Amino acid sequence: MAALAATLVAAVPAVAATPRPAASDWAQEGHDATHDGFNPDEYRITAGTLSRLVQRWSISTTGGAVEQQAPIVAGSQLFLADSAGIRAYLAATGAADWQFALPASDNPQAPAVATDGQSVVAYLRTGELISLDTATGSVRWRSPVPSNAPAGRVLLDRGVVVAGGNDGENLGVWAFEAATGKPLWHRLGLDPQWPVADGKMLLSRPYRGGLQAVDLATGRVAWETENDWFGYAADPTGRFFLVGQDTVLLKVRADSGRVVWQAGGLSGSPAVDHDRVYIAAEDNPEMIVAVDLHTGEQRWRLAAGLMPSVAGGLLWASHSSPEQGWQLEALDPATGVPFDLPAAVHSAGGVERAVVTHGWLYTTDGATLRAFTVG
Repeated sequence: MAALAATLVAAVPAVAATPRPAASDWAQEGHDATHDGFNPDEYRITAGTLSRLVQRWSISTTGGAVEQQAPIVAGSQLFLADSAGIRAYLAATGAADWQFALPASDNPQAPAVATDGQSVVAYLRTGELISLDTATGSVRWRSPVPSNAPAGRVLLDRGVVVAGGNDGENLGVWAFEAATGKPLWHRLGLDPQWPVADGKMLLSRPYRGGLQAVDLATGRVAWETENDWFGYAADPTGRFFLVGQDTVLLKVRADSGRVVWQAGGLSGSPAVDHDRVYIAAEDNPEMIVAVDLHTGEQRWRLAAGLMPSVAGGLLWASHSSPEQGWQLEALDPATGVPFDLPAAVHSAGGVERAVVTHGWLYTTDGATLRAFTVG
């Protein structure tokens, strides 16, 4: 156990310059490396245009594939992963562009994916990280990631791609140069968390307890805490982490780990805009609680759904019932008041975050992706 938890940091060369996605792209789970679920650059789908949203196309999984993920979007391309592989489509039409197939498995799982606009990186649950050319789907490089964690994470920021997790036997985090696949550093016995802030990411210590903040490019420890924090997201400025400890939400400084405020009775994947954190209540996962980002004070709460995202001045969330299935809601972020939606949009909720970017709304129920835009 002690050997597994040992820290191994390789000598780190300079990271090659790589392209960054456009600010309005939805380039990885949660929009960008902050994983805040917030797209501040959406201007077409707003409260004033909701009534004109119409469905343009849909894509369903085929051949027994499962676990259709929320799409990632870069410019005119959309990338969709499920247990059968990764496929690229034209975002405006849903027309197929290319596909990267995964072999059949007795335990099929979708890869985690992210893009910088020129490459799509995918953490395959078989224990491998690959980089695909966005134009052709051809493999640019591939590198082993010894942990084939079923809930492992991948993030891409500042020319560095990080993957890893805990598969019950192997636990660790591995960082690579995004342009070339060159190994940069790795740490064993630690579990990567979602967000990046101030050039740092968070690694939990499952065996010892506590958490470290490490430099994304080098893996060097910037600060650490004995608290068992889970990294949910960073704020849009990239200066603060939003972390959870049991059912307490904390805002902490990314440069030092100092706690700014804490609020109890909250847990789950939040969305974070410039004013508020939107997160689930401890006793009801579909109860969204809006917390002031600057003070930690509660502003409103509403039983509105799961997996919130914010774009165009709207808060999106999905909820389900045995009678009506999945439904999608659009709320006023300041008050929680719901807006009226066209019936086709309202009935298009799902298990993943709603993705809103480049004037399009994408939702998936895990089997079918639906795309809406203003008519």
